[in-house]
Amino acid sequence: MPPVRMSHYFAAVLCVVVPALLVTTWLGLSGQTDLHFKVALLTAIGTVGAHSLLILFMILTGRILREAMQARDLGPEFLVELNEFFARKAAYPAAILGAFSIVVAGVLSMAQTELGWSPSTHMIGGLLAMVINLWAFPLEFAALRENQVLVDRVAAELDRLDKHLEAAGELPVELPPDPAAIARGGLIVGISAWMPYLYWVFVVWRGDFGKASIHPWVEVSALGFFVWWAVRKAQIQPVEAES
Repeated sequence: MPPVRMSHYFAAVLCVVVPALLVTTWLGLSGQTDLHFKVALLTAIGTVGAHSLLILFMILTGRILREAMQARDLGPEFLVELNEFFARKAAYPAAILGAFSIVVAGVLSMAQTELGWSPSTHMIGGLLAMVINLWAFPLEFAALRENQVLVDRVAAELDRLDKHLEAAGELPVELPPDPAAIARGGLIVGISAWMPYLYWVFVVWRGDFGKASIHPWVEVSALGFFVWWAVRKAQIQPVEAES
């Protein structure tokens, strides 16, 4: 069975986000305003999340390559090639522009209802956002596919180096995961999980907390804070035991 690639995860997200963009646009053009705004929130979260996933994959690739160069005798040509790859690819600007266009469309929808702007401003902004994102997603997917080729080459080179070191009895010990990084990740999830809920309350329901459900935001937030607390507790206990 072939391994799951970064592009596979991204493609799975696109299979949800792209139809959601089309449905959201159709609901707005057909005048189904209430349903349009409800679906648009989920679509905006998914679309921005897809662009964020692309940026995260790219950042992780660069970090992994740098750590691989420090841990193994990996040639610097891989990092040079990665930098050249980023320099000539439009994936980063496309992802940022796509996410920004979604945010602008949402702001224009609020300007329509709160400031009395013409409905055409939100309609034009929403259509532009859809076009920009449909243009950006193929560029991002193609960049991930090409980036995966470089990652596979690095993995093959690392395997070759590991086999050589193992044969010589010099294979370095793998470092454990960084607890501080895991704790920070849990804290970020615990806090940011409430952002969609607050958007729903203050933007969609105009401050009416009774109409917005705290689920599943409270469960996601609780999970994030639990991870943060558990890791912090595991770090503190050995120190107390020593003292």
